[in-house]
Amino acid sequence: MIIEEALYAYLTNYAELTALVGDRIYPVILPQNTTLPAVTFQRISGIREYSQSGPSGLAHPRFQFSCWAEKYEEAKAVAEQIRLALEGYKGMMGGSDGVRVDAIYVEDDHDIYDPETKEYHVALDAIIWHEEVTA
Repeated sequence: MIIEEALYAYLTNYAELTALVGDRIYPVILPQNTTLPAVTFQRISGIREYSQSGPSGLAHPRFQFSCWAEKYEEAKAVAEQIRLALEGYKGMMGGSDGVRVDAIYVEDDHDIYDPETKEYHVALDAIIWHEEVTA
């Protein structure tokens, strides 16, 4: 399992988040005409650690989680649940066949309003230290 699959499995089973967005959690693209609030996530950097003998199997990519809503307070509430779900997480993400996560650090968040669509967007960035399968 790759980290993106593990994140999806974890977030879609995080009760406090799904109480707000249901199953509307999408990788990369928010589908057209999606009911809001909803969440998208994407990898925005892919840093890997190396030793003198090659890949160490440890990665710490940056992911961005975008919380979309028609009301500002809804976007903020979804962002807060993402933060609570991720911040300080350590363990097997995505079940026993998932990905070992050593630490997650939520490093940044910012608010955006799109006057064209009249949608609020709160973006959170998180660094996820995890074990990665190596060749």
